[in-house]
Amino acid sequence: MPLDYLLSHFWILLGRDEGWTRLPAVMVGVLALPVVYQLGRRWLGQPAALLLLALLALSPLHVRYSQEVRPYALVLLGVTLAVYGYWRLRETGRLRYFILLQVGVLIFSLAHFFSWTLFAPLLLFTVLDLWPKTRRKQAIKLIGLLLATLVLPIILLLLSGWGGLFYTVKGFGEALVEPDKFSAAPEQKLDRGQGPLLNADFVKVEILTPLVGSSTGTSLWVFNILAGLGLVYLAAQKQYRLALFLLLWLILPIAIIVAFLVYRGAFFAIRYIIFVLPAYLTLLTLGMLALPRWLKCAQPRWLSLAALLLLSSLVFNDFRGGLERLYLDKNKEDWRRVGNFINQNAGPNDKVIAMRAEPVINWYRSSAWAAPNYFWTLDEIKETAAAAPRSWVVLSLFSAPVDSQVKAWLTEQGAVHFPLDPLITVYYLGPAATPDQLLAEVQRFALPVDHALYLSLGQQNRSRPEVARQYYRLAIEHAPTDDLRAEYQAALNALAGK
Repeated sequence: MPLDYLLSHFWILLGRDEGWTRLPAVMVGVLALPVVYQLGRRWLGQPAALLLLALLALSPLHVRYSQEVRPYALVLLGVTLAVYGYWRLRETGRLRYFILLQVGVLIFSLAHFFSWTLFAPLLLFTVLDLWPKTRRKQAIKLIGLLLATLVLPIILLLLSGWGGLFYTVKGFGEALVEPDKFSAAPEQKLDRGQGPLLNADFVKVEILTPLVGSSTGTSLWVFNILAGLGLVYLAAQKQYRLALFLLLWLILPIAIIVAFLVYRGAFFAIRYIIFVLPAYLTLLTLGMLALPRWLKCAQPRWLSLAALLLLSSLVFNDFRGGLERLYLDKNKEDWRRVGNFINQNAGPNDKVIAMRAEPVINWYRSSAWAAPNYFWTLDEIKETAAAAPRSWVVLSLFSAPVDSQVKAWLTEQGAVHFPLDPLITVYYLGPAATPDQLLAEVQRFALPVDHALYLSLGQQNRSRPEVARQYYRLAIEHAPTDDLRAEYQAALNALAGK
């Protein structure tokens, strides 16, 4: 969506170093904190709002996307602004809150396509307000205002060339009345993939675990029990409307997004649903406070404080573990490494083909600029590679639905492959170039120090034993464990025996 790209375009005119380019996401992530605090204060009171603020500030999911050059921090800010504006507009009917709602809608709707699913809980919750006669007139007015907030973002998207998204939505709407489209074979789906596999493991591993930043099944149980306790607490306080709203905000967008991905045959990522995080953390906040508040009636009185401290230590300790994993463990694709490798070795007339990942390579190698999704099928790759002396084809998670077809063609061309990341492989090829010729050229390349890369090149040079031995020895030298060293030594010995 255009908003993040537009902001980044002008921001990097002032500098392109890593800290500077990440700064807007940091600022946006910080701006979301006072908005969530105001939501919490309105719903739960000041003490609970402070706890909610702390939970969001230390949430591994929020911290992660508040430092990435991606639109997800903007989405979270826009959604929280919109929800706050909506709730206050519903309570007061004042125009200033409609303006706040419109600003929030503009931010999230121009930041990411999936955030539009927020309208499902907002509209459904407002429709339910039609039942009490005392609120009917106000509810009808609020529905009209919600629909009115759509006008400006739709106009802006059409003017900026993003109107094709609405055809995608139309196709999804048609699929809802033809359920067979959801169970179609991968090759019949738009993105040529299976889509998310809907089972208990998917909900646990792909949604709940990264949403709460948990690392163990026990922690996940604790988080979900506390969130459920938060719902019970709202019911006990007769705050049925708030409980319903939080449930709709938490569940409906996830259900719609997952259904859309199944329809398209596309992969699921937790970042797509980051904007439901405040709803979950609100329930978690209530759950953490519910037990201590109930224990206030018991003796001794210190039992209430002890319960709060125990629950807080459990939750924040788990967040600490999530933050440690975020900063210490490698859990993301290393696109910088890929960009540096290509920049160090590609010739001025070489073509770089990042299949369905063009914007990433555009950043690291601006001379290889290509429109987003230009390299969508094998046909575009063949056409581009045929006109260049040498080509660099980048396959990643984004190209996964068609990888097998592209890899088969690259193998036929004798391409040399470089596994630079567990999820990213770069292929080097040229028209009429033989595998041995390409491998000889690779010997002059600047290679990152990587035992897996050395092993791969050793295997690809089996027809050139002397060269293969050099790569195997490098793999052995840089292997991180004794087991891997033994494995690589066995491969070297087998080559010598051959």
